[in-house]
Amino acid sequence: MAGKENTGIAYSDANLYFEKTIILCDIDKEDSYQTNIAKDIFNSLNMKIVYMNSDEHDVHACYVSHMPHIVSFSLANSVLKQEQAENIVSLAGGGFRDVSRIAKSSPFMWVDIFKHNKDNLLKSIQDFEAELQNAKTMIQDENWEEMQKWMEDANKLHNIL
Repeated sequence: MAGKENTGIAYSDANLYFEKTIILCDIDKEDSYQTNIAKDIFNSLNMKIVYMNSDEHDVHACYVSHMPHIVSFSLANSVLKQEQAENIVSLAGGGFRDVSRIAKSSPFMWVDIFKHNKDNLLKSIQDFEAELQNAKTMIQDENWEEMQKWMEDANKLHNIL
């Protein structure tokens, strides 16, 4: 899985796919000439080949690819509706830049992705809303110890990555 938030030839990158993951769906038992050529190309780029069925792909991609985009677009629009440009420039730090970076992604491409994976996206948004509600409740209830544990649990994600 690879990509950039910028679109157009000016942002092309000859190494974009080098050592990235490629997911091949519904072909794990396929042994065609074209499939073998594709695998040779992927191997020449040192890509990690992962096999799964397309339904599994759509669920997993929703959580680790589509959700970050919908969250970033949502954050960007929320801030733009609440803040003046000079406040954004003055106060935005690295964390905001990191989270909002992918909001620069192509709306044309992402609308199509969201449209074609609508049901899984709605489910992942529901799951995310539950986490936001949990955080909101901990803040309202001033349950700082529980919030710290919740954050420590979230820290574990990067042990996997």
